[in-house]
Amino acid sequence: MRERQAVRMAAMSVAAIAALALLSGAATGAALPRQFGSITFTASGPGKPTGFVLDLHFRNPENPKVKPHTVTTMVVRTPVAGLIDTTVPPQCHASDAQLMLEGPAGCPAASKVGSGLAISDTGGGGPFPRYSEATISNFNNRNEIIGVGQVKSIPLLKPVDHTKIHGRTSTTHCPIFPGVPPPDPYTPFKSLHVVFPRYVRHGRPYMRTPPRCPAVGHWTITAEFTYADGVKQSLVSHSPCHSVHAPRRKNDRRDVPRISN
Repeated sequence: MRERQAVRMAAMSVAAIAALALLSGAATGAALPRQFGSITFTASGPGKPTGFVLDLHFRNPENPKVKPHTVTTMVVRTPVAGLIDTTVPPQCHASDAQLMLEGPAGCPAASKVGSGLAISDTGGGGPFPRYSEATISNFNNRNEIIGVGQVKSIPLLKPVDHTKIHGRTSTTHCPIFPGVPPPDPYTPFKSLHVVFPRYVRHGRPYMRTPPRCPAVGHWTITAEFTYADGVKQSLVSHSPCHSVHAPRRKNDRRDVPRISN
């Protein structure tokens, strides 16, 4: 009797261990990142005029040979609020309809604050190339950045998106284009590279770094991605910084020579 109980207990233990292993594997698979890259300032001194660089790449962790999952929303959080001043550059007030027709020419040239390149992945298998490129032009507007794309293979296609700036948060609702699964019926980004150069007008910067550098020597910038299937994942970037020490005053005790007897 005792031997049977021992065998039963051993079997239950093995089953429990196996179940935990499967659950752990499933959880690990679900947690595999769908995105990698960095979002950083171009300046490292606190409170300085700066540019901004987004270098993002997307993949399908379940099957690297398949196109990535589709991002619908991206939310970027900087360390503090008020780093972008949209009153500095001229503003673009063109409607989406005008921009879809005219492209970047629909905005004043002086309102341009950034540019980049987006590569999309259709998944292949059709009559068109698997990857397509679109140049991106970013324009300033009140409390937002307007993105205007130009698809190289289809010049008439000029998608428009708006990044809303509120406090330390910037929210972008990405344009969605149809596609074929797997993993979803859309055409996702494969990569996204956008550069906002340092911009100063009449002595006022469009963008500045946070006023202080943390002791760890970097600022933390977080991006949260929402995918078409409802999954949310985050990417944490560290932008290097260095503290600026004030010069010592003449009457500072450390500057007074000491005489030893």
